[in-house]
Amino acid sequence: MSDFIIENIKQLNKDVIKEILQYKGDNQQELFETARNVRNNGKYGNNVELRSVIELSNICSQKCKYCSIANGKDTIFTMDKESILKNIITLANIGRRTFLLQSGENHTQKFIEDIAYCCQEVIKIFPDIRLILCLGNLSYEQYKLLKESGVSRYILKFEISDSEFHRFCRPADTIENRLEHIQMLFDLGYQVGSGNIVGLPEQTFDHLYKDLQLINKLDLSMVSATRFVSNPLSAFKDYPCGDIDLTLNFLSVLRILKPDALIPSTTSLAVSKDKGQANGLLAGCNTITIHDGTPEEFEQNYSIYSQNRFVPREQYCRDIIKHCNMIPVKYLL
Repeated sequence: MSDFIIENIKQLNKDVIKEILQYKGDNQQELFETARNVRNNGKYGNNVELRSVIELSNICSQKCKYCSIANGKDTIFTMDKESILKNIITLANIGRRTFLLQSGENHTQKFIEDIAYCCQEVIKIFPDIRLILCLGNLSYEQYKLLKESGVSRYILKFEISDSEFHRFCRPADTIENRLEHIQMLFDLGYQVGSGNIVGLPEQTFDHLYKDLQLINKLDLSMVSATRFVSNPLSAFKDYPCGDIDLTLNFLSVLRILKPDALIPSTTSLAVSKDKGQANGLLAGCNTITIHDGTPEEFEQNYSIYSQNRFVPREQYCRDIIKHCNMIPVKYLL
């Protein structure tokens, strides 16, 4: 059956993929095993990239209906460059080598220049680190400044590929504009990450299939699928959370489509401390993020999913990697 799964996913057979995304029980376990075999026989084997995330600012110009960051109810914060640099250096000194610097979409030139300064300075001290940015849509000149500061990777999720559905969920942006920005990143030589959200209100199989088509088309180094989590402060607060099994199945399909991509098992799979992220690794993922770089006083104000957010620390991450018989490494790309 694994050959059947691989062949039909590679061919983007719409009817079969629809069936695969609904797998349960033994069929689902065979899907996961197939995805793991594809991953383990690929470029990075059974290694897991262990990242540290630092959330720099919750200022955001977007108005995404599934997120509460920009709704004005949280305490607004932006880390200054001294704090950013200090936090990276502290974590680098204990052995971390891959850093994800993340924020809401904050285009302020000083903010971008501060990030560029910190990236440049930390690479002088630790030339072997990898820096990933996830800052939303910026200008070409800002992307260029950050690339020249030593950043190698940029994550810009398209979230929803269908144009009309994109406008419904992300009314301040369009998929066409998002793809233009993704192309800018490619043009500047970034290793690019992108992906979607699974389980959004009113999302259909056709929407998910379009997402897969787009992911297959883009030459991505990193791909992701996060589960929709109903946030009590967001416009979608009255909708149920996305289905875990659908999200895990989608992640397995991504792995089979992109054997050598970095695919994170995100906290959307584990909004409480359970084995959700371990299940992501078992479904074919190969990246886990440690959440101990954001100052504690800011953590609860970066509420993409919930104000009562789960923040996985290092031991938790290492435990689930061990549980899945995988090997934590400092970086893969």
